[in-house]
Amino acid sequence: MKKPIIVLLHIGYWLMYLFLFGFLYFISHTITGRGIFFIEDLQVILLFVFLTGIMGFYTFYFWLTPGLLAKKKFFLFTVLGIGVSIAAGLISTLLVNLGIYSLISIIPETKEQISLLAGFIFLALINGILGTIIRGFITWYSEIRLKDMLEKKNLQTELSLLKARLDPHFLFNTLNNIDILIEEDAKSASMYLQKLSGIMRFVLYETQLERIELAKELDYIEKYIGLQKIRTQNKEYVQVNITGSANKLQIAPMLFAPFIENAFKHSANKRVKDAITVRIAITDGDIHFTCMNVFDSTTYPDADQNGLGITLAKQRLDLLYKDHYQLEIRQTANTFNVQCTIRLKAHELHHH
Repeated sequence: MKKPIIVLLHIGYWLMYLFLFGFLYFISHTITGRGIFFIEDLQVILLFVFLTGIMGFYTFYFWLTPGLLAKKKFFLFTVLGIGVSIAAGLISTLLVNLGIYSLISIIPETKEQISLLAGFIFLALINGILGTIIRGFITWYSEIRLKDMLEKKNLQTELSLLKARLDPHFLFNTLNNIDILIEEDAKSASMYLQKLSGIMRFVLYETQLERIELAKELDYIEKYIGLQKIRTQNKEYVQVNITGSANKLQIAPMLFAPFIENAFKHSANKRVKDAITVRIAITDGDIHFTCMNVFDSTTYPDADQNGLGITLAKQRLDLLYKDHYQLEIRQTANTFNVQCTIRLKAHELHHH
């Protein structure tokens, strides 16, 4: 639980506490003509009631509950709790004698002293019990939040493992294509080998970070698509259009990679024009991503493009950019279209 909320909870508790005793004072004064504990001054009553409550409440709250009750030392907690309440009652009674009765030169009767002491002990004990309940509630709530955070962290770990792996089929196919190119066009082979090296470096190092520069993410996408292009002679097989300036924007790594990989996995014959279209536009701190691929429904009538990669991509977006992204996936008879907008700048401002 956040500190401001805990502070407000404590303030609210003490305001209600003082209001309750103020109300009881007026009721008592109206009925009997005397204040609580035979003291007619409301301010003095509230002062000592407040001090007694604080001693009982915060001794239980900061010491007994976390130090003993949380460790299941119930007997010691009970004994010390009673002892603390008695000590708080004695201190409050002594302060009343020194501060009130001595000023008005009255020696209270023993019965009045005992009643005063019993009242203060009772107040300290009740506040201690309430302090224990509130501390327990805050601890319980914090543990629930921690459990939720751990579950999200586990999901992040699973997603990190997924995003960090390089598709072995893609790797082997790329190496085979580069091997063929070495004899035909050594210069091109060297260029593609550098692209593959850059991709592997990106996967090994950049994906371990929570945020990377958007420019690096875009560079990875271009290199990945560039390596996919060498698998076909059709220069119009893939259309890529990236506009706008990254302008030091940051993004979680490989957010769009599953959608692009999915497009290549399910795309139609490589001789088809514009079988895959990838558009990325950056405007005013927002990134708009579109990925469309054509697939042959007669060849793959049951092709389901909402596989594990797509599912985890959705979960990752919801985890990392909740309330700051929009995702729309549409599938027709022979096209699969993904449109995603992430408000990067708005998310960063909210995050900070």
